[in-house]
Amino acid sequence: MKLLERFFKSKKEEKGLAEVIYGWRWGEPKPLDQKQLLELVEGTPDLRAAIEALVNASIVNGWIIVGEDEEKEKVERWIAEREDEFIMFLRNLVMSSLIFGEAYVEVFADPVFKVLDTYTVEAVRDEYGKVDGYIQRINGREVVFSSEEIVHLVMHPLGTRAYGSPIISSLRRVLEGQMYAELLIRDAFMRKGVLSKVFIMKSGTDADFERIVKAAEQSRPGSSFILKGDISIQDLGHPFKELQVLDILNEYRQKIVTVTGVPEIILGITKAATLETSRNQINAFTMKVKSIQQIVSAAVTSALRRRIKTRARFRLLEWTNPEQETRIHVMRVQSGIETINEARKALGLNEIDHPLANTPIPFIQLVSRNNPSIFSIEEVVERLLEESRQMIPEKSLSKEID
Repeated sequence: MKLLERFFKSKKEEKGLAEVIYGWRWGEPKPLDQKQLLELVEGTPDLRAAIEALVNASIVNGWIIVGEDEEKEKVERWIAEREDEFIMFLRNLVMSSLIFGEAYVEVFADPVFKVLDTYTVEAVRDEYGKVDGYIQRINGREVVFSSEEIVHLVMHPLGTRAYGSPIISSLRRVLEGQMYAELLIRDAFMRKGVLSKVFIMKSGTDADFERIVKAAEQSRPGSSFILKGDISIQDLGHPFKELQVLDILNEYRQKIVTVTGVPEIILGITKAATLETSRNQINAFTMKVKSIQQIVSAAVTSALRRRIKTRARFRLLEWTNPEQETRIHVMRVQSGIETINEARKALGLNEIDHPLANTPIPFIQLVSRNNPSIFSIEEVVERLLEESRQMIPEKSLSKEID
């Protein structure tokens, strides 16, 4: 009997242990130096540009609230009262998540949620990996948070780890190598491109040697030497050519592009590529942004539900480039999913003051086919075009020449 009870009991209880790092009652230390990651990002233009592109694409199209009408109005009203601060919070949240692979959101901060400095916060977990709270240590001070006061966003979770694995850590050696390569180029520019040379004195007195040394030490980049005696000058070589520094920098940039998922065309770097290749790169970038938006939306939803007690969900709108967005709305209008005015509004255009602009096209076509005497499609299109022209500035119109 006891054997049966033990069997059924073991089926119901959680048994899998988590890899809790030393000192679990006082917070688990971070396996990475997150401050160093931040310094590498801030000192690398290509990586900084890639992260900025991901942040912008994630939040630029705004958001929607999904849920029942009362719940939606409740959340929308709360956000509207703090809209400017909320936008800055969103940007901070996405930026921190991308750099560190995680972010800590203080739910009950004023006026909106606060993104804590990631490298100052540690998680407190039990042996099964359940979070009991968080500890922030900064400048000798210590603050304890309950698990309800913090929403912990982990961008790349791994097994039972508390902190996940930031993608920037994969670029650490690349970024360090790029930094030293750029310092080498900087040093050459500071010396005006003049390379180091060896002066070989084959004969002469010690006094002659001392005069040559003194002249070399007092010279500046680009200085000319007039030397007398049996002296030869040997170039130490061209480090750019021998080390292929420029090729190495291009290779480093390609690795940054590969790891971050941001194509070079998004960074403003144009290379010879086919239209199909560019589209595939944009599609991969869109998928990357969508995955970021899903994780961030889930974290913001959790924070809103704890803060204002709502059942509604927060969702960032998907990123599309202008060409894709226009094509999508055209297909929706043609299929009757959207009206002309709904499409124009979504594209940021003024609505057309015509009843048919608010009617789905399949319905217009059906009425025209069954009752051709009611109106002519050609006349309706001509009238809509004329009203559209009136919305465009005079200078944009092409005038007919008599």
